[in-house]
Parts: sequence; C-alpha cells; structure tokens
Amino acid sequence: MPELPHIASDSALDTLSTSRWTALLLGAVLVTTPLVSAASDPSLSARDAQNKRFSEQIMAETNHHSPAPTAKYNHIITYGQSLASAAEGWPALSKQPGYDNLMLGDSPRSATFSGARFVPVGEASFKPLRAVVQLKRDPKTILDSAAIAELEQHAQEEGESVEVGALNMARRLYLEKHGVESDPEHLFVASNASTSGRSIVQLSKVGGTHEYRRVLQAVDQAKRIADAQGASYSISAFFWLQGEYDYAEVQGGINDKATYKKMLRQLREDLNTDTAKAIGQTQMPSFISYQTDAKSSVVDGGLDIGMAQWELAQEEPNWYLAGPVYPYVDKGTHLSANGYRWFGQMLGKVYHQVVIEGRNWQPLSPRGATFEDREVLIDFHVPSPPLVFDQPYLGHQAWPIENRGFILIDEQGEVPIEAVEIVADTVVRLNAGRDLVGTPRIRYASHAVGGAGELRDSDPTQADARYEYLPDEGMPREANIAALVDKPYPLHNWSIAFELQAGKGHASPR
Repeated sequence: MPELPHIASDSALDTLSTSRWTALLLGAVLVTTPLVSAASDPSLSARDAQNKRFSEQIMAETNHHSPAPTAKYNHIITYGQSLASAAEGWPALSKQPGYDNLMLGDSPRSATFSGARFVPVGEASFKPLRAVVQLKRDPKTILDSAAIAELEQHAQEEGESVEVGALNMARRLYLEKHGVESDPEHLFVASNASTSGRSIVQLSKVGGTHEYRRVLQAVDQAKRIADAQGASYSISAFFWLQGEYDYAEVQGGINDKATYKKMLRQLREDLNTDTAKAIGQTQMPSFISYQTDAKSSVVDGGLDIGMAQWELAQEEPNWYLAGPVYPYVDKGTHLSANGYRWFGQMLGKVYHQVVIEGRNWQPLSPRGATFEDREVLIDFHVPSPPLVFDQPYLGHQAWPIENRGFILIDEQGEVPIEAVEIVADTVVRLNAGRDLVGTPRIRYASHAVGGAGELRDSDPTQADARYEYLPDEGMPREANIAALVDKPYPLHNWSIAFELQAGKGHASPR
C-alpha cells in the first residue's frame, strides 16, 4: 500500500490522525454495480431529462453583474487564509510569465507575512505575473531553487498561489475568444492579500486583526500606478479561500452556518464599499469562492462552513462557488504546488465563464433527493454530463472513498449503505442496508469520510498548465504520479460537499 498522506496545518488543524486515515482508506468499499440505463426506467429517464433542462437553463443565464474587463488594468485579488496564501506551495511552478498578466511588485503577495500593511516585494510597479516562493520569516526575500530544495518537508513557505494559474488559464481563454496573441489595452493584474492562519472574524473589517487593510492597500497602490499612466483601472473579482479555522473553531472561528453566512456577506459588502465603490466603480466585483473541505472539521461531523459557502452562491447575485478542493494533490491540510495551480486553473475557468463570457455558473451540486422503501435517489445539476465515479487524490495517491463519499442517516442513526450507483447521467441511487426510519438525510464528502468523495462530471475543458514533477526542488518521490506528470490537469467538476434531506416518493425536483 502506498504511504498514507501526512496531515499538515497552520497549527491546530493536525486533527485527523494517520490512524483515522488508515481506517477510512482500508475500510473503503468499491461499489462495482454497473450503470443502470435511464432509458430502461421511464421515471429515471424523466428525472434525468428534467435535471438536464434545469442545468441548461442555469448555465445559459446571462450574468449582468460582473464588470467586463474593459479597463486597461483589471485587478483580481485573492483573500483568505493559508490555502489562499499558498502555504507549503513550493516549489514555484509558473516561474516564467505565460501571458501578458501582471502583478504588483515581484510577487503577487506582500513583503509582509501578516499585519495590516500590503508592501510590494521590490518596487511598487506592475511586473509580469509569475509564481515565487518567499521566505516565511522575511517575505521580501524570494528563494531560489537551491534554497527551496533545502526546505523541511512541511515548511510553511508560501509559493504557487492560485491566482497565478487562474489568470493564466483565464488569459488563454480570453485571447482565444478574441482571436489575438495579446491585448495590451485590457490587462489582468493579480494581487494576493491573504494571511495564513486566520478565521473569518480576524479577516473582517470590524473586530479583526486589521489584515483587511491589506486588500485596500493593494487596491490603492495599483490604482495609483494606473492613474500615473493616465490609464483606466477596475476591480474585476475577488477569489475567496478560507474557512478551515471556522470549521476548527480556532482563532475566534465559529462552526455555525448562519454565523458564517452573516459574516461573509458583511465582509463581501465591506470589500465592495471600500474598494470598488470607493474608486467610483458602479459594478460590484465578482466574488468567486472555493468550498472549504471538511477534513479539517474537529467540532462535529456537520458541513456548516461548506454549506454556508454553497448557499451564499445560490442566494447572492454575482457570487460563485467554483468547486471543492478535496480532489487535488495535497500535503495534508494544504495543497501542494501542483494542487494550488490545478485548482487555480479551475478558478480561471469559472472566472472566464462569469466575467469574460458573462454567463452564470453553478458547480456540480445536488438539486434534491427522494426516498421510497430502501432506495434513495439524488438528482444533480451536472455542468457536463454524464456523472462519473473517480478517485480523488489524498496526498499524492488516488484513493477510493468509503461508499463513494456518501453517508445516510435516519432517526435511528447512520444507515448502512449496500450500494451506490449512477443510474442516469444526472442521478445517483443509494441502496440502504435496512429499512429507513423517518426522513433520511444524505451527507457527501463530510468529515466522517475524510472530507472527500468520488463524484465528478465529464467536463472536457483543456487546462492551460501541465502537472510538473521537480525532484531537484524538494518534491517527494510520491509526487511522481505517472497518470499526471507532463499532462494537462484534468478540469472535471467534482461534486461539492453537501448535507441534504430526502423527500418521500419518487417525484423529481422542480
């Protein structure tokens, strides 16, 4: 058996022990029941058709809210905690600028690891966007390959952050759309104002650690550069990656859905008021979030933070959940350099759809569920049908997840699952091992199964970047994954983590 992944963290997130991973992984049940054709069951066929109509309508909706990148400088800002700042994201992969993207200074991040100030590394000017690794104790220092190779296995130095892969992916799609090799009159600028190891209350405008000001300072400095050139400037989008400390209730974090929703709504409103509105911009920047995975949850088995992020994306205009981060290669709690760039490419794909194409986006997610006798049917919005079972990466190894990541609970407690099947392009069936009592609930990718699952779609989108293995810069042997090395990152959409109550009967959702 391959070596089990190490669970690393900011400090307090080393809560899922190796023995727990061993129990989960050794206990994983591979369900091999063949796909049931929807055509053989009229009710399944009707459900599938209804789900597909819903998805077509959702994805075809026009997005009138996002500011189109019509300014010369269109600023995209990453904010959050350690997965936003790319803790352990070394070595840098995107060392050479891929397109005409820019950053503020010699790194997307600040020369200060934490605190209220955003200080560009080097001079405050626009430089070609590339990934760098900064020395944690002195972030104005950029490490070379030899210094990176000497880092300890789980050193917290920050490196290949998601906005680099995101803007490179988005820029390729943008240039392809317009049929040009470059567009110097409409450029993308990246800044990363994140701080590792912070709860949402700490990153908020009021009552926090004042690191909220890092965003405002990055905007102010970028705007001054544009103004000095007599060039137009706009804030295009925020990338939000945070929630681990709220799941864990560390540093003031509260693992409560309503609380997190209220605080994140306020934070987004404050960001818009103090950045876009403050410079006279009439359209709110797009807000594109990841979903915090539940493997860091140590308080209970619920999915409050991930569900809050999903519900906000459904309830608020110009707010999008790009997807989960559980499928990507990681170093434990944090992603690896390839994992950060891989998810960054996903962010770039979603940014292109909502900002450049001006269309709506929803991730692979459940529409509803019904139950009858011992059978539970779950309907999904699937961006690119059909649904597929696949194995996510835990560490650098693709692993099966117990019951594909699904858990079934009723009034008597957890229900054994005898089979998990894809029975139509957009429908999954759970077969319970006993009679259901009361109204059952379904959890997917929860803490109990390591915060991961096996359900994805069939999106054929070609990534801009390829997986790299760099043993001379500290990558471990297990990062040499034959299925990935030198190949474009697959950009399938994986199901979000969710908790859902099933309704009685076989009626599909409206």
